[in-house]
Amino acid sequence: MTLKLYNTLTREKEEFKPIEEGKVNMYTCGQTIYEDFHLGNARMYSNWDVLNRYLKWKGYDVFHVQNVTDVGHLTDDADQGEDKVEKSAKEKGLEPMELVTKQVIKFYREMEELNINQFNVIPRATGHILEMIEAVEKIIENGYGYERNGSVYFDVEKFNKEFEYGKLPRKNIDELKTGAGGRVTEEETEEKKNPFDFALWIKANPEHIMKWNSSWSLGYPGWHLECSVMSTKYLGEKFDIHGGGEDHMFPHHPNERAQNYAMNNLNEEPVNYWIHGKFLTVNGEKMSKSKGNFYTVEELLKKYSGETLRMLFSSSHYRKQTDFTDNSVKDAKEKLEKLYNTLQLIEDSEGGDKKDLKPKINEIKKEFEKAMDDDLNTGKAVNLLLQFSKDVNKSLDNKKSILNEAGETLKGLGRVLGLKLDLSKKEDLTGSEELLDLIVKIREDLRDNEEYELSDRIRSGLKEIGIELQDTGEEVKWRKI
Repeated sequence: MTLKLYNTLTREKEEFKPIEEGKVNMYTCGQTIYEDFHLGNARMYSNWDVLNRYLKWKGYDVFHVQNVTDVGHLTDDADQGEDKVEKSAKEKGLEPMELVTKQVIKFYREMEELNINQFNVIPRATGHILEMIEAVEKIIENGYGYERNGSVYFDVEKFNKEFEYGKLPRKNIDELKTGAGGRVTEEETEEKKNPFDFALWIKANPEHIMKWNSSWSLGYPGWHLECSVMSTKYLGEKFDIHGGGEDHMFPHHPNERAQNYAMNNLNEEPVNYWIHGKFLTVNGEKMSKSKGNFYTVEELLKKYSGETLRMLFSSSHYRKQTDFTDNSVKDAKEKLEKLYNTLQLIEDSEGGDKKDLKPKINEIKKEFEKAMDDDLNTGKAVNLLLQFSKDVNKSLDNKKSILNEAGETLKGLGRVLGLKLDLSKKEDLTGSEELLDLIVKIREDLRDNEEYELSDRIRSGLKEIGIELQDTGEEVKWRKI
């Protein structure tokens, strides 16, 4: 069977052929680490984790790089505004690198709870400044960059004449005349040859904290430059797969593509497959802090298991919009419970003499691969696993060795989707949040009635099973520890 991936560059599903036989080099855009990562990020990183897992399941040796942006990502994609990390650090009364350190530790702890595998390399932008300066020098030397008053910009119009700048987002350069996203004023772009040119190196204001010496100025790199430098440093001038969210389709990835061409003086596409995932909505609306429907992973992991969230993400295709609702999470829990129920039935069964389950084991492997080969159709793959679990439930009179093989098959395929399916670590997947909320309410009633001894026993008992109560002053909340 042949894996096909939807390539944004060509707008077609294409047969996947790695540059080097048996090996895949993959880069995915990671977190700008100025705040906690949220539900949408979690879905995107889960998508790329599934791609990584599936490629390995197919027998490829995968080298996966995902960055951490800790400098240069401004509040406005059009090279304007404050550095997001600096701004957040000031608001919290921290040094920028103090904030980054705290956030990185938290980020990867939560990634682990979501069962997202560690990457081969996790480069941070601030660790690659010298390489970025060298890259800007090469871009200028190759005729695609120019300096103005200590800042350096990429000449988009010159590049477009040779390599079609708007090929990835399907944007004609005439559409960009008003600037990136149509937000750039003439005053803001007076240094640039054209308003749609983007910054490679930015001269820092005196109050800017994170800045480095270069031949142009005391400054810092542009956000787009960082990914070009970090991806090619670890994967080479040309690599197989570059993944990101649909928001990266413009301007981030077109700018990366242009930089990769220019700094390496290439005459062919620097990346073979550009892959983009769709955003999710919350109750039918775009997730937004202003709408009050913005959820961080930290908040969600207090209510749901990481495995439930992974089932939710895998239940729909990465290129289709997913709606996060109470019902969708409930549905994901129920699906997961069905798979666990089958595994428990297998463990408890003594088996029989029949062998009719064996063909279904062979069939599920083929059908699962067929679904995943079709541009990672995880939704169909989940449904196949659920049907297989029903078949197993009806075949508990098969030989014990066949039942065990069915169980291992179910677990093996489920783990490709990021599910743990480990009976020894199974969580209560039905109603645990509601039950805990009720216990906390009963404990508060006991405290109100001055029954402190029983109240304290409940608190201690919850802690023993991994639940900590937190008194916030206004209410008592619980969290997993």
